[in-house]
Amino acid sequence: MNTRFKIICVLFGVAYLYFIGVIFIQGIPDMKAGFTEGYNSSHRSDTEIGKIKTVEFYVNPASGEYSFPDSVLNLKTGSKILAEFPLVKTKVDISQSPRWISVVLLIFSLIFAFPLLFVIVFIPLQIFKVIRSVVKNEIFDARNVTRIRRIGYSLLFIFGTEVFVNIITTIEARALVSLENYRIVFKMEDELSTLLFALVTFMFAEILKISHAMKEEQDLTI
Repeated sequence: MNTRFKIICVLFGVAYLYFIGVIFIQGIPDMKAGFTEGYNSSHRSDTEIGKIKTVEFYVNPASGEYSFPDSVLNLKTGSKILAEFPLVKTKVDISQSPRWISVVLLIFSLIFAFPLLFVIVFIPLQIFKVIRSVVKNEIFDARNVTRIRRIGYSLLFIFGTEVFVNIITTIEARALVSLENYRIVFKMEDELSTLLFALVTFMFAEILKISHAMKEEQDLTI
């Protein structure tokens, strides 16, 4: 096998592992904070101030991007500079949040929490199997095509869950928050990276499938 191709395949697998690992590691603080908030709210009496929740949402300046409606202090010069904030993360009282949002998020968590956890574990296992076959010079094994496609479908599943949660949280933010000089918008950031990796995975699987078919024809010819 071409050594360069083998190296590229291994690096591709390592990049995938890094990508999934970063997503998981970055999500740990959010999961921890969500658990803590849920635990605290369950021990808070109804007479206390409403339920507090951390929400995250994207915003655009109401007067248009690059209008810089805010200012921050530049510690280097001691002067204020114009700025705008595309992403806001804050704690809000969700006692006035529409009831259906909580119901939808609860149902979503009950249905998709376990499949999502399974996918997070499943992808690295499939990547490991592909890398192992590459190291053993078995890259053109038809099983690798199946494994890579499974990785692609898993990434599409993650993409779908990310988009759904993003939509719901944006709707919730609009129901709870109204900012001066800003409007809350729906925007995809990390979701697009997941989708891109999924499409690249399917493309790689098709290339490998064609290469496998060509190898079989060559073996039959010989």
